Amino acid sequence: MSRQSEVLSIVNLIQPNNSLFKKVRVGSLGDGGYVVPDDLNGIESVLSIGIGDEVSFDLDFANKKIPVYQYDPTIDSSPIEHINCYFNKIGWGPKDSEFERTLRTMLFENGMDQSNNNLLKFDTEGAEWECIPNFDDGLLKYFRIVVCELHGLTSISNPSMMQKIRDTLRILTTHHTVVHLHANNCCGISLVEGVPIPAVIELSLLRNDRSTFSISPDPIPGPLDFPNMADRPDLVLKYI
Repeated sequence: MSRQSEVLSIVNLIQPNNSLFKKVRVGSLGDGGYVVPDDLNGIESVLSIGIGDEVSFDLDFANKKIPVYQYDPTIDSSPIEHINCYFNKIGWGPKDSEFERTLRTMLFENGMDQSNNNLLKFDTEGAEWECIPNFDDGLLKYFRIVVCELHGLTSISNPSMMQKIRDTLRILTTHHTVVHLHANNCCGISLVEGVPIPAVIELSLLRNDRSTFSISPDPIPGPLDFPNMADRPDLVLKYI
């Protein structure tokens, strides 16, 4: 297989699909807001890893009386005080330590293992490449919806990083299907083996038992998308 074919095979793992659900935007009309499938009725809890100073996504669920378990080692407290938000100054890591927790530990220490109607959101500036390949098969089944921002995709040209990206995307799409993709316009696009790759992308995935799926013909960005950085145009990955 050529290097270009390898890159394309990885990119194809995140090909957006249509589901039985329309899409809605949750959170701000910019960075921190995400487009998700409108299969939100019955979501019982949210695990939000990496929150920074923009928590409009979390707040939307907290205001619906859904508990939101927040993890971020870079800030001392959540930017909002809300009865339904539970903040932990702890990072996400491939192993448990004094300062980091695995996803499995986060899940179990908050009682989220009692349901598979959870939502996972993560934006961790690249920690995903070290953490997700260590998941055991089936861990993500506890989450009906996964929403994430993936960083450093252009490093796919590095052979060791290519393997981590491939492994990460395969795990994310084993039990879930991508239903929305948006390129964060913070860091541009690079050509990798002739394939245009955004440095940062946002994905929304829906668990496979929730719907049937078909390849989406929709443009990227779509009508619910907004530029993460308002002072520059959004990145166009597909137009019709």
